[in-house]
Amino acid sequence: MACNCHGKNGVSVGRTSAFDQCTTCARKHVKAAWSKWQEFTYEDDNRDYVSAQLRDAADHLKFSHRETALRLRDLAVVIEEVRDKEFGSIAQELEKLRNETRELFYKDYPEARRRLEELHD
Repeated sequence: MACNCHGKNGVSVGRTSAFDQCTTCARKHVKAAWSKWQEFTYEDDNRDYVSAQLRDAADHLKFSHRETALRLRDLAVVIEEVRDKEFGSIAQELEKLRNETRELFYKDYPEARRRLEELHD
């Protein structure tokens, strides 16, 4: 689903592409994956959902943040191939990627971090 992303220039667009380089879109997909990992009783469906979300996030970062995109894609493959035991903790890697995409977002939108910090003052 398109998010009508504002992009770095702050102008709302009516249509976005899955390949638009956007930390906001990538962060949205990683948070969706993180929230569904190990949801109760839907393991096969959730694995498909999570791996798809990670691949979508990678598309939004593959040119602007290639290393993060590769890690997202690699984790999607681990989930799809059910290589959990060989890989280690998927939950921990999802948490790292969630934090990493948050930081990429704040780097692009420092005013969002500033507004959050002001809420705590």
